[in-house]
Amino acid sequence: MLVISDKQDCKGRFLFHICKKKCYFSVPDMEKKRSYVQVLLPLKMRKELSYSLPEEYEGEISIGSWVQVKLVGKSRYAIVTGISQQPPADVDPSRIRAVESLLDMPPVTLAQLDFWRSLSDYYMCSTGEVFKAAYSMAFRRQIKVRSRKSDKEIREPDFSAIPPLSPAQQEACDTIRGHFSGGRRVLLRGVTGSGKTEIYFHLMRDVFQSGGSVLFLVPEIAISRQLTSRLEKVFGSALLPYHSKQTASTKKRIYNRLVAAERPYVVLGTRSALLLPLPTLSLIVVDEEHDSSYKQSDPAPRYNGRDGALMLSSQIGANLVLGSATPSFESLYNVSVGKLAQVDLLEKFHKAEDAQVEIVDMVTARRLRNVKGPFSIRLLNEIGRVVNDGGQVMVFRSRRAYAPYAQCAECGSVLKCPSCDVALSYHKFDNMLKCHYCSYQIPFELKCPQCASPSVVDRGAGTEKIEELLREYFPDYVIERFDSDTISGKSEEKRILRGFAEGEIDILVGTQMITKGFDFDRLSLVAVIGCDSLFSVQDFRADERALQLLWQLRGRAGRREDGARMIIQTEQKDHPVLKALIGESDAEDLSAALAERKKFGYPPFVRLVVITLKDKNEKRMWSCAYELADAIRGIGIKDFNGPLVPPIAKMGDYYQVQFRLRLKRNNSLSRIKKALYLETELLDRKYNGMTTIGIDVDPY
Repeated sequence: MLVISDKQDCKGRFLFHICKKKCYFSVPDMEKKRSYVQVLLPLKMRKELSYSLPEEYEGEISIGSWVQVKLVGKSRYAIVTGISQQPPADVDPSRIRAVESLLDMPPVTLAQLDFWRSLSDYYMCSTGEVFKAAYSMAFRRQIKVRSRKSDKEIREPDFSAIPPLSPAQQEACDTIRGHFSGGRRVLLRGVTGSGKTEIYFHLMRDVFQSGGSVLFLVPEIAISRQLTSRLEKVFGSALLPYHSKQTASTKKRIYNRLVAAERPYVVLGTRSALLLPLPTLSLIVVDEEHDSSYKQSDPAPRYNGRDGALMLSSQIGANLVLGSATPSFESLYNVSVGKLAQVDLLEKFHKAEDAQVEIVDMVTARRLRNVKGPFSIRLLNEIGRVVNDGGQVMVFRSRRAYAPYAQCAECGSVLKCPSCDVALSYHKFDNMLKCHYCSYQIPFELKCPQCASPSVVDRGAGTEKIEELLREYFPDYVIERFDSDTISGKSEEKRILRGFAEGEIDILVGTQMITKGFDFDRLSLVAVIGCDSLFSVQDFRADERALQLLWQLRGRAGRREDGARMIIQTEQKDHPVLKALIGESDAEDLSAALAERKKFGYPPFVRLVVITLKDKNEKRMWSCAYELADAIRGIGIKDFNGPLVPPIAKMGDYYQVQFRLRLKRNNSLSRIKKALYLETELLDRKYNGMTTIGIDVDPY
């Protein structure tokens, strides 16, 4: 029998042979068509890579699946973003590596991937960098690890624990519901102490009972911890707190519960919670929407949690409420152009009056010798009166440490960090001079490194020094400090806050951390030391931020019917911010401030982009900067400044220069941003990443 063999001769022709046993027809096996996947890696890569799919994974893999692939000899976790039967047209199929393994992990949702891409486009970074921000390396290592901890016993929601609303609150809540019905998002502008949180609870209950889920964003971890107990009483085990300080295994358990979406949930978190899978999300609440902590400065994506919430709500059709006593100019602008509906809540829940504000002119006080260290005699007398009457005092100072800097009294030189162009701060507790920008520190010594004279002294007063002096002036009272130097962990933070709330602490000294939404019944006096440092920041938002912070401090007191006082020490008693705080013509002040922003071309009327170049080699950095300046002009951007040296010219051994670009809010904005990002990518490759280029859209 003549049979076709599967062997070929040198010209590729099939050979024939005689079979005596059985008749059969033999042909070469047709090569099975392979499948290919595009994957997203948690790296700074604009392009997604292609891998072939092993036969055993056919039918098991889908968009959003977690896989393990090899890149440059290293195994990495990745997410599948596309599946195709054809290899990429620009890649030789023989050079395409195969997927190493399919990971046992619930897939990333399509909505989540779409949101990541939107963030990367807007904030001019790669989607891989957004992926990396969403799931840290520690989290990704947990993918293969089965958690040993089981979820807590299910506790059903108890909506009877939600406090009833006052007539003013009920009116505001009903108005918000009406806007939601009309498909509008809301800015809730409620004075401090008006009970915005209670309104959030009622709106969250509405959503929960209809089967939807809620994302509740707060600016600080400390606030989320304070709210956790209140929310647990209402929503039971459906509450999922989420923040950056949690362990990787805890984050994985939350991730698994969210993807499964077996029941409605309430995610309480900081800005990073936006990047979670949120498949049944129906309501987003952004509390204290004006807070600068919602903005991530480093690394990319340098996004703003408030603006990200606006973006996410638009993409998935979820309702959104932004809450603040002092809304950001961006939110007020969005109200003026119809993107947000404003609802006002101007009545305090306990009918209390705002804390009475008193301005102490430190220039006059010093001239009359009515000062004692950093305190005016007026303030010390008032602190003594309050604590003697059983009240509590909160003292705010914007700078931590014992002293902001140390200086030689003989030659005048200021001791600076050798790696950063900043003064070293003196920490008396451990007698160290420390840089607040890097890890550099040295023991404090009286001998000057410049002139060798024993004349080095500390200058100014930080929270540590304020605390020490108050202990000296009021030895019979309990005084504590609340800043990043003393709050080493969750337990210490809880101890101080609980002690102050229960009246065990008489005077609390702190930085911005004490302004964040805390409510203390016995607080009768809020004091602000060195208020002028809030105005001296080189930032076009300085006055706006200062006014917001002072309003928040004012709101910490005066939450009860007996009222309270606020004393501000300043050397600029006629500053517009202080006049706005005391006066009641804030609408006129706001209009004037917005008009000034428009006149000089600042946000929210333009898009501001800051590009920062960093390099240990100063000459190479400037070379790259000049090329970038030419590229910016080539794109057609005319309104920009740079390269210019920022206030801190060197940080952590890296020199830095900046560009500040003002881009018009029009239809060409997206095209210009893409072209600009492409130019920075080309320069990054040209300089082999030695000069790093960071892009910050909507900075500060």
